[in-house]
Amino acid sequence: MKSSLQTTHDTIALRGAGVVQIAQPAKGHRFTLDSILLADFCRIKPQERVLEPGAGTGVISLLLAKRHPRAHFTAVEVQPQLADLCQQNIIDNSLDGQITVIARDLRRLSNILDQGSFSVIVANSPYIKEGTGRTSPNAVRQIARHDHAASLESWLNLHRFLKNGGKYFLVFPAARLAELVALMKRRMLEPKRLRLVHPHEDKPASLVLIEAVKEGGTGLEILPPLIGHGSGGEYSKELVDIYGSHP
Repeated sequence: MKSSLQTTHDTIALRGAGVVQIAQPAKGHRFTLDSILLADFCRIKPQERVLEPGAGTGVISLLLAKRHPRAHFTAVEVQPQLADLCQQNIIDNSLDGQITVIARDLRRLSNILDQGSFSVIVANSPYIKEGTGRTSPNAVRQIARHDHAASLESWLNLHRFLKNGGKYFLVFPAARLAELVALMKRRMLEPKRLRLVHPHEDKPASLVLIEAVKEGGTGLEILPPLIGHGSGGEYSKELVDIYGSHP
């Protein structure tokens, strides 16, 4: 079913994945650099089952499906209009045999998904706590950015759908890293890889990319920082590489 939203049709690329076509709202919820960096950070093996909650228009699942053609993806999106666009994007990119869309609240998946049935979860969750920050006047964007629809705890509770040894990949504000790690550990999600993202070399980190393993042992690999822009404001060499030379 076609969405009634006014949309734009854009292209985005990722190293190792090539180019995908994305229909997305002209105003409101649109994919950002966070999603591209998270997709690049993910490590997925052939034939793994991947769950993406809060998929929006599907950019992460689309890029990862192109990069990993033998993996299967389940994209969950609570907002029907975005779920419709996600389905449209899957068809437009000829990935309808590889990605399944579920239009449902991520807190109500237990009756349709089996516990321990996924090897990977990848999530760009809302990062603004309810009652803090500016509230977007656009309802679609507001749900995507603010956690009043589902708290961070609700997103991490999805660990029950992971197999033991399964991986949870997440992008989140660096300022909330301590909170994120504490909540992960309570759910036996052990952080294993971490990378901080700095907008400029001389600026504090704005984002953190993290990989946690369910029932994993201790031991954390801290990767070199990812710098977004050079001194002149241009994309850094790595950011251009991540975009597949197609920023």
